[in-house]
Amino acid sequence: MASECFNPLIEKIMKKKIVSLIPVLLLLFAGMFWMVACEEEEVYPRTRLFMPVLNEELSAEQNNILVNMARMKEAVSYKLEISRDTFKTIDYTVTVDTNYVVINKDLVGEELLWFTFYQVRATAYADDPAYNSKVSDLGSVRTQKFPSNMGAPTTFDVLDNQARVFWTPAGAAITRVKVFAIGDVRLTTPLLTFEVTPEEQAEGEKYLKGLTASTSYNIALYSNETLRGWEVYTTKPPLVSGDNVINLSGIESTTILADTLADVPAGAVILLEGGRSYTTGGYKFDKSLTIMSGYSFVPALPHIDCTSNFNISGGVRVDSIVFKNLSFSGAYDSRYVFNPSESTPFDVGKIHFEGCRISNLRGVARFRGPAPGMIQKFSMNNCVVDSIRDYAVVCTDTDNGVAVGDILLTNSTFSRCRYFLISRMQSNSVVIDHCTLSEVPAKDQIMFRWRGSAGNADITNGLTISNTIWGHAWDEANSGTYAFKAHNGGVSLAATTISVVNVYTTSLFLFAAGNELAGIPVGNYAGTGADLWVSPYGGMDFHFKDSAFPGKNDSGDPRWKP
Repeated sequence: MASECFNPLIEKIMKKKIVSLIPVLLLLFAGMFWMVACEEEEVYPRTRLFMPVLNEELSAEQNNILVNMARMKEAVSYKLEISRDTFKTIDYTVTVDTNYVVINKDLVGEELLWFTFYQVRATAYADDPAYNSKVSDLGSVRTQKFPSNMGAPTTFDVLDNQARVFWTPAGAAITRVKVFAIGDVRLTTPLLTFEVTPEEQAEGEKYLKGLTASTSYNIALYSNETLRGWEVYTTKPPLVSGDNVINLSGIESTTILADTLADVPAGAVILLEGGRSYTTGGYKFDKSLTIMSGYSFVPALPHIDCTSNFNISGGVRVDSIVFKNLSFSGAYDSRYVFNPSESTPFDVGKIHFEGCRISNLRGVARFRGPAPGMIQKFSMNNCVVDSIRDYAVVCTDTDNGVAVGDILLTNSTFSRCRYFLISRMQSNSVVIDHCTLSEVPAKDQIMFRWRGSAGNADITNGLTISNTIWGHAWDEANSGTYAFKAHNGGVSLAATTISVVNVYTTSLFLFAAGNELAGIPVGNYAGTGADLWVSPYGGMDFHFKDSAFPGKNDSGDPRWKP
């Protein structure tokens, strides 16, 4: 009974509490709905569009530029700007309504240039200009090269005032060549026009004259009025200039140098053509001259045929004789570059060889009496000398005859020389620096053959050998032995100061017993010449085979360095 009375009481109390909570719950739910409604109605401030970005890198098809930007749904259009000078100036400005754009003649009103770098930037436009994006740099792209059968020029296709244009004869015949200023990018106003002969068309090349040195041109090929292609040519600067320059290029006669030498003024510079051969006519130098290679369409040096050697006139004073970028050769048993023998003394300030290739001679420079004479300085730089027989690179061959004061051999290679330096006269100095010596001298022969009397067999200011690599002697008979003499013995070089700095010799390098040269390290490179160099014996390739050689960067002829 008690429980029956209790239950209705509890039920009544609970109903009253629930009724009293309903207003509170309704209030709570209303507040929550209000908060949600407030959140949904909050408005953020409008900002600029993001700057355009690329889906893919800029690319080119022929002379059209492809721009593929990421799509922006808020953008109503895009402004594109195109430049060739990183926007110092703007070539074209276009507005498009798509994110993928082909920049071509239809879009900008004219064809874009071929093989040209263009820069592109973009701005995204909103429906309100206040919200346009900032400018976005999309990068740079080069249009493709104009389809052509024309060849691209190399260094040997351009001279200072001439050019060689060449093509593959295919399709319509090339009938003319036009030369335009480098700034005439649309090839509108030719500076020069050359007609192409049927023979030139068949050969696929034409030589142009009348260009200006140190100048860039657009040179174009045409089939009648149809453009077939063009290339940029930049002419070389003049080698030398002045009224004293005599250019023998283009003259086919082998005797033109010999015919010219006697008539040119003192101080003249004579230019020879690469690949051509010239005779000396036994010319006797009686004035200062420079004979050198001019520019050429072929890589071969001009060649001096030493069938007759050069001489020096007796009784003259000559300031300088210079040979530059020439090759010399003759007969191994009998010919020289110089072999004067005068009864009257002469005096030459200097004889200098620069960038020359000298080979297959009995001697390079042999100076004899009977009269005393003087070569103040004999020098070689950046030269290659090989296959020299008995009379060495420099030889003064008469007692009390011609003397050579200073001998300077730098940045050069000497190979297969029976003798190296010979003198019967006192010298002032000998310097050998950054040279490569291989098979010099011959086995049992003498390297520095100062063979005069006492007081006439020394080098007053000393012999200096530095930064040089020296291989074994020339074993002409293939005997397998390599010992050679450093000097002539006796009084030879007895009072000469010898300085040796940073010199390497190979493992087969060997002085004859009792005839050494003070300071020369014997075999301080453990390998042979074949270990050290790529092809030293007959191949004349002294690039380093041994990459671990410690002197590869600071010794030897620099032309062979890595």
